[in-house]
Amino acid sequence: MTQRTNKIICVANQKGGVAKTTTTAYLGAALARLNKYVLVVDSDPQCNLTYSLELDEPQQEFTLENNLATIYESGQAAEDCLLRIRDNLTLIAGSSDLVMTEITLDSNPQSLAQEPERMMRNALTPFRNRFDYTIIDCPPSQGMLTLNALVASDYVIIPTLASVISLTGLERMLEQIHEIVNGDMALNPELKLLGVLLTRFRKDRNAEVEMEEKLRAVPEEFHVFKTVIPDRSQFGLLGELKTQTGKHLMDLSMVSYSLLPYLTLAMEIEKIFAPTKTSTATKSKA
Repeated sequence: MTQRTNKIICVANQKGGVAKTTTTAYLGAALARLNKYVLVVDSDPQCNLTYSLELDEPQQEFTLENNLATIYESGQAAEDCLLRIRDNLTLIAGSSDLVMTEITLDSNPQSLAQEPERMMRNALTPFRNRFDYTIIDCPPSQGMLTLNALVASDYVIIPTLASVISLTGLERMLEQIHEIVNGDMALNPELKLLGVLLTRFRKDRNAEVEMEEKLRAVPEEFHVFKTVIPDRSQFGLLGELKTQTGKHLMDLSMVSYSLLPYLTLAMEIEKIFAPTKTSTATKSKA
């Protein structure tokens, strides 16, 4: 059996409308198309990631009783909530019940667990050698659901628009990450920012091009992915893709307008994690 090293990545930004769900869905699909074993987790009460995967009726019925909310609320094993979408793409579905879950986590967290901020981390621990990537879609907030995702993760991707308003959300996310890594409680000292991802980008808008240049001019503060996700109407099909085109997300052409940018991002991420020649040489000598 192949030994896998699961890299857990949360896609987070407290601002809505920056393509967090689209990024989780398409990046997950792109990595799966690169023959990686991928788990996507819907941690947003709006459940848009779950809807975007266009489950059939039996799959929908399964998720009613087996989802992230039941893991939090009743201690259900995450193993029992795994829903295989395709051979190497698996989902832990979201639920509207996560609204009440977050209220409980905020108001009476000890009723759920002794360490409520580590509930997702504990739930995902059994999958450390089972998947190549776990990608968590976070709600547009800095509440306990997002905190759980950040504590559970090894890396963070922050999608953002190239606008002044969106950069406020970016700054707040960076502050939250810093607190989790370096704060008094240091809930996850190993958490790293994998990169800032520019989404819904229009290169014909000078203001956006200038903002991109400013972001790339401060590499010591954070990494900005080389890949930029363009603003294309095709992304509006998320959640209605099969109805509109007759194709499931996993059936899109590798060079389709919607999948190709995320395939490029997936390859960029794979390159980041690829072992260096030095480390490979060191292992061979050992």
